Amino acid sequence: MAEPQQAPSTDPHSLAVLRARFGDDHRWWVLWTVMIGNMASVMAATTINVAVPAISQAFGLGQQQAQWLATAFMGPMTLSMLATPWLLERFGYRSAYLWLLALLGLGGVAGGLSNSIGLVLAMRMVEGLAAGVLQTIPAVIILRAFERHEQGRAMGYFGFGTVLAPAIGPSVGGLLVQWFGWRAIFFFVLPFCILSALMARRCLPHAAPGACR
Repeated sequence: MAEPQQAPSTDPHSLAVLRARFGDDHRWWVLWTVMIGNMASVMAATTINVAVPAISQAFGLGQQQAQWLATAFMGPMTLSMLATPWLLERFGYRSAYLWLLALLGLGGVAGGLSNSIGLVLAMRMVEGLAAGVLQTIPAVIILRAFERHEQGRAMGYFGFGTVLAPAIGPSVGGLLVQWFGWRAIFFFVLPFCILSALMARRCLPHAAPGACR
């Protein structure tokens, strides 16, 4: 006796519906989306360096205290990378990614509005927690969404964005500090977070965007 056919998914963000909407290019849209989020996280990590003198002057920090601006970011970032598989499995790719972007943007905005060095460091930790996972997700996407013969090409595109971010970030960050002050460094990541979130809402599925085999 023939088994009843399963009804097609009506969830607009299911993998099947998104593949039908975007066609064979869907995996590339997913890659561009997570690449922009990764660029935002890399810029959050690197652009702070050009603002250290201004922040030190604003809060009267010594050299050792100023080093915490980088340490407060890198430590949580390293730890949060370990949680990436659990987060993706527990909350799904779409929800986890959007919440991480929101966390990175929130850390940037709150850090830029902070009036105490303690709050600045706390927001750097928040940014670091989000950045660790955002920098890990693209590698997972490439392994699961692309066939083996396409992974080299996908990794090349992703690598271009990864190299571009620290190349332009400090230069633009230096101009922002000169024109608007050190607070502008924290707001710098916000446009990238918003753009990546808009793209994620449109093309990122709930489940893993595995390749069609």
